[in-house]
Formats: sequence, structure tokens, C-alpha cells
Amino acid sequence: MINAMLELTDQLGMDYYFVSLEFKEGSLFVNSLNNYCKPISKTVELTEIEGLSIEESDGLGYICFDFDDEHYHFVDYGNRVLAFFKTLLFSTSLHLQP
Repeated sequence: MINAMLELTDQLGMDYYFVSLEFKEGSLFVNSLNNYCKPISKTVELTEIEGLSIEESDGLGYICFDFDDEHYHFVDYGNRVLAFFKTLLFSTSLHLQP
């Protein structure tokens, strides 16, 4: 499990969430960190994500993808979320195409 900031764009627009990320049985669980922040609870099936993009620039890492008509964008501000995703996506034999 790792904590991160999520920029999520859906049909209503863009919003920011402080979340915990957990991987179980091929799914990524995205949940609010606490009751002080905007609530969110999502399950992302990793084999169904599209448009995967991983970039590193100026000391920051970025990972973006689309799932279920929503755009997920994470920035690694030193919390190692990029390493979390790299390990998750490339060591679980999901055969995702960036």
C-alpha cells in the first residue's frame, strides 16, 4: 500500500484526491486517505487500462492512464508512487502496452 495524490478527470471535469493505493488480485484499489478529504473509492482492473504513459522529467515522475471513461494522473513528489506502479505493472506479467 502507498499514499498518493490523484488528479482524476471524468465527465464532470478534473478533481484532486489524497488516496491510498493497494493492489490485490489484478486490481488497483483507490480509496480516500481520511474523512477530511474528498471521498473516493475506485477499483481499477489493470488489464483494462488504456493509454498508459510513464514519464520522468526534472526530478518528478508521472504516470497516467485511462480506465472506464476516466483519466488517472499521478505525480511522484518523492513518495515513490512511480516505483510502486512500475513494479506493479511490469512485474506482474500483465503485458500492458504503453
